[in-house]
Amino acid sequence: MPREHGITLVELLVTLAVAVILATIALPGFAGLLQEQRLITATNDFMASLRLARSEAVQRGEGVLICPSADGSHCQEDGYTVGWIVRVAPEYPADISEPGEVLRVYGGPPAAVSIEANGTMSRYIAYRPDGQTRQINGGLQMGTVSLCHGDKGRRIIISRTGRARVEGVEC
Repeated sequence: MPREHGITLVELLVTLAVAVILATIALPGFAGLLQEQRLITATNDFMASLRLARSEAVQRGEGVLICPSADGSHCQEDGYTVGWIVRVAPEYPADISEPGEVLRVYGGPPAAVSIEANGTMSRYIAYRPDGQTRQINGGLQMGTVSLCHGDKGRRIIISRTGRARVEGVEC
């Protein structure tokens, strides 16, 4: 008598039970991984914009700044969570909200990632032709940019020489 090929109902139920157990264990870990990757992406984008601004300032021999911008052409006071631009810095005492040559536009960070900077860095981060950060009026500019997603975060620390480094923090 020929043997029938297939699976029984019991085998199917056991397989489904094992799949449900594995999914229950894996999904919370996957959510944490997704949260971490969003934070890493936002941090890498901001660090890339800092490196671009610094190198362009040195190459061009003129000031370059990073500022929050929702429309991709004007600096705004909305914070970096709406997006930011890298642009040529205006001469002091010009207003940074005036349009200028935009070198690169960055969209906002991935969902649920917030970006906050302290001091004048919340309005702009400006690089001089020597690669150092200074306010447009020439004053010292250094500080931190904090990126948070839930309880995990990263802090970008920008020294007075314009160098940036990243450290992990709790939010």
